[in-house]
Amino acid sequence: MTNAQLTIIIPFLNEGEEIANTLSSIQDTATGMPAILLINDASTDGYNYRTVAEQYNCDYIQHEERLGVAESRNEGVRTCNTPYFLLLDGHMRFYEKGWDEKLLALLQENPRTILCGQTKKLLRNENGEIVEGEHKTCYGAYIDMSEVRIFKAAWNYTDPTPYTPLSEIPCILGAAYACSKEYWLYLRGLEGLRYYGLDEELLSLKVWCEGGRCLLVKDWIVGHIYRSEFPYEVPSKEIVYNRMLVIELFLPYELKRKAYLRIKNACEDIFIEVYDMLKTNYPFIKELKEYIQSISQRNIEFFFEKNHGTLS
Repeated sequence: MTNAQLTIIIPFLNEGEEIANTLSSIQDTATGMPAILLINDASTDGYNYRTVAEQYNCDYIQHEERLGVAESRNEGVRTCNTPYFLLLDGHMRFYEKGWDEKLLALLQENPRTILCGQTKKLLRNENGEIVEGEHKTCYGAYIDMSEVRIFKAAWNYTDPTPYTPLSEIPCILGAAYACSKEYWLYLRGLEGLRYYGLDEELLSLKVWCEGGRCLLVKDWIVGHIYRSEFPYEVPSKEIVYNRMLVIELFLPYELKRKAYLRIKNACEDIFIEVYDMLKTNYPFIKELKEYIQSISQRNIEFFFEKNHGTLS
């Protein structure tokens, strides 16, 4: 493990046997001896995850209180001792032998890049078996700015660059993302997000504005088990907070005002509470916004022009 160049970071909450299933799939297909870090974000299901970590020779962090996926991912990157890392959910499957070494080579060739896997949708049927879901092939995601889904990642079903193994995409999606630790720390990762939501949107916008690239690795297939419900509570207030944070960080005043009004019209009570939270946290938000602007080579208008979106 000491010679590993890649750390696989898996934050999780109440995943049960799926952690072992995911680790088994990694073990069966990875050939480069990656390090693995499990981060138990205060699971309450009574499952013995520490034993699973020992069985698969993983480093293990146990939270006494829930920090959320964003802060757990940040913690994992800060903690890892390798120059590169891969973020995963705790319910994934892998298929191709040596995929980890391929990722490592791509990261070494593309230091200002976040790599995204080609997602295969998996479902658990009524017998508890994992089966492939019916869906179109996805080619990464874009950021939807429509009135209902403002600043929401949505699947892209059109291949932007057919016949090439890599495609530059507007937004990562699918829960398998690889990057260099140095670049992540330079971008300041997912700082500011609360618990769950907007990870992909925030990170992708940072990369684009900084001048880097989000790349889809088309021949790196990653199975992701999609669930009908979460095994933990996802407060809607936190998602609204994260959406309003991203709006505050990236949109100019008039567009920010319009976006806030849309959210207020959709959920006024939550909007008022979240707006007060943002005001309380504004010294930090102002500093983060200024930092993002200081490292940016391209503005948000460039992002939407390049990706055929709209800021209206």
